[in-house]
Amino acid sequence: MRKIRLRTKFLLSLVAISAGLSSAALWIVRYSVEIQLRQTLRDDLQYSINTYQSFERQRELALTRSAELLADLPIVRALMTTRDAATIQDASAGIWRTSGSDLLVLGDRMGRVAALQASDGAMARGTAQELLQHSLRRAEARNWWYSGGHLFEVWIQPIYLGAASENSAIGYLAVGHEIDGRAARDFGNLAASEVAFRYGGTLVASTLQPVQQAEWTRQMGGGVGVQQLEPQEVALGSERYLVTSMRLFSDDGEPVSLSVLRSLDKAAGFLRELNRLLLGLGIVTVLAGSLLAFWISDTFTRPLANLVVGVRALQHGDFNYPLESGGGDEVAEVTGAFDRMRSNLKKTLGEQRQLEERIRQGEKMEAVGRLAGGVAHDFNNLLTIIVGNGDILADRVGSDARSRRSVEQMQKAAGRAVTLTRQLLSFSRKQMLQPRILDLNAVVADMGKMLPRLIGEHIEFVFQPGPEAATVYADPGQIEVVVLNLAVNARDAMPGGGRIVVGTRTVTLDEAEANKRPPLSPGRYVLLSVADQGHGMDAETKAHIFEPFFTTKDVGKGTGLGLATVYGVVQQSGGFIRVESAPGEGATFEIYLPVSAGEEATTGEESRAAEIPRGNETVLVVEDETGVRELAADFLRENGYCVLEAKDGVEAMEVAARHEGTIHLLVSDMVMPRMGGLELAGQLKALRPGTKVVFMSGYSEYSTGQPEGESAQARPLQKPFSRKTLVEKVSAVLAGG
Repeated sequence: MRKIRLRTKFLLSLVAISAGLSSAALWIVRYSVEIQLRQTLRDDLQYSINTYQSFERQRELALTRSAELLADLPIVRALMTTRDAATIQDASAGIWRTSGSDLLVLGDRMGRVAALQASDGAMARGTAQELLQHSLRRAEARNWWYSGGHLFEVWIQPIYLGAASENSAIGYLAVGHEIDGRAARDFGNLAASEVAFRYGGTLVASTLQPVQQAEWTRQMGGGVGVQQLEPQEVALGSERYLVTSMRLFSDDGEPVSLSVLRSLDKAAGFLRELNRLLLGLGIVTVLAGSLLAFWISDTFTRPLANLVVGVRALQHGDFNYPLESGGGDEVAEVTGAFDRMRSNLKKTLGEQRQLEERIRQGEKMEAVGRLAGGVAHDFNNLLTIIVGNGDILADRVGSDARSRRSVEQMQKAAGRAVTLTRQLLSFSRKQMLQPRILDLNAVVADMGKMLPRLIGEHIEFVFQPGPEAATVYADPGQIEVVVLNLAVNARDAMPGGGRIVVGTRTVTLDEAEANKRPPLSPGRYVLLSVADQGHGMDAETKAHIFEPFFTTKDVGKGTGLGLATVYGVVQQSGGFIRVESAPGEGATFEIYLPVSAGEEATTGEESRAAEIPRGNETVLVVEDETGVRELAADFLRENGYCVLEAKDGVEAMEVAARHEGTIHLLVSDMVMPRMGGLELAGQLKALRPGTKVVFMSGYSEYSTGQPEGESAQARPLQKPFSRKTLVEKVSAVLAGG
């Protein structure tokens, strides 16, 4: 020993110390790593459970929405209304393929199965009906159905004929996704674990080997329905596992549970390999071992660290962080599964944003409608002043031709402004209609004298009236607007010329035909059709043509209000409009208006040519717009009436209290500050029961507002009005009983 060189002793001592330290370090590392390994496996099991819960929540949201969309499809609604089991069964195959589900059940409102579609006949009709009725009795929108070794996670959605708020369910739709070996493998890959799904004491799907499945069923037979969130150690064959179980569903039947297993032996095998590696590296040199350990550590932890960074990036909304998914180990599999989950989550969030955008668009259109109605109301007050003073100027201008032309031009411009204002009110559905019984054939025939000049000589106009009288109850002026807008729309669709065919006929729709044209109800209708030979429309365009401000024309060549106005007028007239079109095949607009019994109303020329009546009664004019109030008062005074004025309801009551004589008539605006027209009329009639009422308004929503007991003549006077219109209205109400 003494002859051994100091360097050798030092090296031997270093080897001995290194060996001792390496052995001690190996034992300590083994012990620590084993403890940490168990804790890591426990954490991984809990993370797998949490991951499944998060995945299930996202899946539930997506599949619930999918079930709602399927139940809301027109074909599903129409199919359920047939009540023909054979038809429903045959047509349900296409719906099943569209849904992408493993199970599709269509049931009537009593829970009887009308159609059943299942992969490989996995569900019997009798079993499906029993499970559906059980779920309906418990009012469960989501349930687990088990039949013949097949377990389905099922979402149930009512099928409504109308709006869901009307509670008009005509049946139920159930879509199910089977929990099978493929589903178990997908989640096993995501959790990097073995998984097992059980229904009661039956193992439904698992990633375990067949021998291990049998052993697992034997060991877990006594723990049916038990939820074990705390990991337990079990031995399956020659391999040990840590297992955590959670209950997915439980009611008065068999519970559904999920178990996640992580192999202790595989983890321990990694520990044994690590021990041998550390021993070899210690013999070589501490430095070489340290460098090699650093390299191995970096090799093992870099992909996982990259995955952790990707998870943190996802928490901050970054769905595109690049992940290292090379190789075929567990980390690569987890990375790939996480990337797929991230893509699905991104798609789900994108669909949610699109839905929110559609909702915002609908709210915006509603706000635009309210704004258009408000602007048109204010314009009506201004136009009342312009039109009224224009009439006064026309009466006083004398024989000066130049001055008379100027006044006529002003009146024409005011007339166009009135038309535009009424178009805005039609779009916002606040246009005050003046309906009467009319013959649609006569209206279209009269327009046929003017339309050819409007649409141009390069387009042929053809009117094909039906053999019967097409009597409807509608505003003739608004019907003319509908025909005119549809004709102009057809003209613009045929820049190279073509043919426009307008037809009318009386049709009777039975329940089957009415169901093809929701929301029409069975009955007799006058069908007004406008067909052209233009370039047609695709499905995307047809879905938006009645939206306000939607146009396919070049910038500056269309307002986008034409068809929106048509839609508003038809809806306000109690009718329905639909369009049939395809690219290159032209378009046909069909308008259904209820048939009206009775004779066509006429207005005699004598009444229009009569002179403006005069009177001497006392009239109280109440209007918050000063110009309109003063104009109305001047019109009445010029025709002999005694006029009292007030700017709102409160001031009107004060004027009425001070006036000692009789107030024969109240002429009041509907909407005013402090006290509106209806409230004023009620209070004034309580004070002076003999006073009659005329309202002024530009909104159709007030067209039926009148005090109790008033006659139909008390319907509002539409703004803007002329002197003749105002005085005739006042005279008619005063002359009434």
